Amino acid sequence: MSWSRVVLLVLVGFTLHASHGLQRDRQRGAPVGNFRTFQHNVSGSVWAVDEDKLYIENFYYDGNGPDAFFWIGNGSSQPTPRGHLIRYPLNTPDGKPAVLPRMDGENLVLHLPPGMKVTDMNWLSVWCRRFTVNFGHVNIPDTLDPPRKRTLPEFQRLAHGLRSGNITILDAKTFYIPNLHYDGLGPDAYFWVGKGSKPDPKGHKIPNEMGSLDVLRRYEGEDIELQLPDNLTVYDIDYLGVWCVTFKHNFGHVQIPNAEDLWVPPSLGQTRIKPYWWYLGEPGQAHISSPEFNNCRQLSENLQVEWQSQEDEIQIRLTAKMDEDQYIAFGLSPTNERPEMLHSDIVVAYYDREDGSFHAVDYSVSAKAQCDGKLGVCPDERVNGRNDASIISGERNNGITTITFSRPYETNDQHDIPIPRFSDKTTIIASIGQLNGRNEANYHDEFVTKDTVILDFKSTDDNSCATITGGEKEPPRYQPWRPNVINHTSNFSATIGPTGGDRGYSAITDLPSWGIAWWINDLLIPEIYVERGQTYYFTVNGGDDRLTSARYHPLYITDSPEGGFGQKTAEEQQMEKIFAGVRYSKMGTPEPIAVGGLCQWRHIGTDAWQTSETFDEYKKTLYKDCDSQLTGSLVWTVQEETPDLVYYQCYTHRNLGWKIHVVNRGYKSRQAFDNGAASVQANSLFLATLLFVLVILLPSQNFLLR
Repeated sequence: MSWSRVVLLVLVGFTLHASHGLQRDRQRGAPVGNFRTFQHNVSGSVWAVDEDKLYIENFYYDGNGPDAFFWIGNGSSQPTPRGHLIRYPLNTPDGKPAVLPRMDGENLVLHLPPGMKVTDMNWLSVWCRRFTVNFGHVNIPDTLDPPRKRTLPEFQRLAHGLRSGNITILDAKTFYIPNLHYDGLGPDAYFWVGKGSKPDPKGHKIPNEMGSLDVLRRYEGEDIELQLPDNLTVYDIDYLGVWCVTFKHNFGHVQIPNAEDLWVPPSLGQTRIKPYWWYLGEPGQAHISSPEFNNCRQLSENLQVEWQSQEDEIQIRLTAKMDEDQYIAFGLSPTNERPEMLHSDIVVAYYDREDGSFHAVDYSVSAKAQCDGKLGVCPDERVNGRNDASIISGERNNGITTITFSRPYETNDQHDIPIPRFSDKTTIIASIGQLNGRNEANYHDEFVTKDTVILDFKSTDDNSCATITGGEKEPPRYQPWRPNVINHTSNFSATIGPTGGDRGYSAITDLPSWGIAWWINDLLIPEIYVERGQTYYFTVNGGDDRLTSARYHPLYITDSPEGGFGQKTAEEQQMEKIFAGVRYSKMGTPEPIAVGGLCQWRHIGTDAWQTSETFDEYKKTLYKDCDSQLTGSLVWTVQEETPDLVYYQCYTHRNLGWKIHVVNRGYKSRQAFDNGAASVQANSLFLATLLFVLVILLPSQNFLLR
């Protein structure tokens, strides 16, 4: 090999190594870039701390903008009014976002609004809302790879009842240990870190969750955080354990991955376990106190609303007894004459049990249907609008969820209804319902404001609230119907019908429903059995009105338990496998093919699911209504490699279908043979019994007669 090639390879290797080093700074995170300065001396370097936090180093801003905030967004390469406000600082005395003050070379950590990820954003700006002016911004690279929390196994269970849940490295100096158990009987036991494959005397103790180096106490299922001392990071140790110094005994430990395989957030004092609004600043300080309210209206036994008026916005607190997978919807009716959900403007508030965060999301209701990206019950951001609801605080305790948020009186968003500043008659609407797999609002289970409820948002003394009592989740009030099953047929008809309330779809599938579902062969979401190698024929009448999503339900067969292929992003679609009902154009665009006129099961009167003990009783309260003779068709030949479980679903909406069980060829004949064998066995038993009677009992009776 020539010396020139050797030199070239060395230079390339050095360049790659240097590039990798730039991309992974253990003290700051992943580099985003430097602010481009346009006005007011905005400058600074930006780093991604993790997926939802940014670190700005050496930040300058003269503080002279009248309405300036950190502003983040996507959908364009330059900042626009359709961005999202980032609160800094997090806590303010009145709970309102603070206008940015003058800053001279300061280091800041920004917490993105709940649910947002840095990798989904295109830019970060210092933005003046009043004059819609960009004072300076930085573009976020598409290739950004931010650090992430690292989940480890639980502690090994070696002695003194030590056990835990899976341990998480939150940042370079912080461990989160859930459900920690330890009997506290070790005479000289401490949390212990060091080098090597397991704890030994060469390691050293670290403080407990209180920052103390005292001998460990008893733990009974507690969730704790441990902070490494100033001279250590997770990159410097190989294990975390519990060690008894006196007896040199390892009670249990967990291994830390090699430093080369770790890419965790730097330790910059950012928020850890609690949602971002809970901390005043550094960990360990008290959480933000929610605003005090002097108005409260009891909307139902399990829901109340508090409110107070500020200069430019309304602050609202919703308190409800509800499950973790439910939401509260609260907002303005489009008319003051009556509570009307259609064309209303609502905020959907909910608790995310996956990460313990709380959310308030601006919605519009353009149709009584799932959001298809154009119409339906949609977050404003999904239909080219803006989320104008700002979360303030949240709490979940003993089955009670409390969420506080704010919304401006006027937003200049086409999807929002202005909140009247001076009127004393504003008709509001409220409901409680199930979240779907995207954490979006599904069809409401309870429309709370069936009667007209009028609020005066400028009031200062409207109080009719009682205390909502918490408790365990209530058991189901209604017995679910027995699931329907279809087998031994190759012809199916698919129509749309109601879900059967708490006895039907949700009870059978344990999934949230939208209020409508597939009816196959006049049965509500039956489980279907098909054989590999056989062909099956579906006649489809789910609606063919492409402009009205509530009347457009193409059928398709998929491996997705929720369906709704047409709603999904390109990345989500790649994760789903389709077996029938969709074709692709030359450009690679998916198109549903099983489309026909709408046939729908309707109620003769009111929905009678509560009084119907069986599905057959419920079906007698319905009639089938077809608005077209046109039918769609789906023909499916089941391939040998088809999984054992697939689903029939709606292309445009989620959670309308249910299971198809795929069995091997010959299942029908084997089942018939098994049934025949069972019949022969039953006949043999009958003959044996008859013979016993003739041989044993009859002679006895003859003897008695003699």
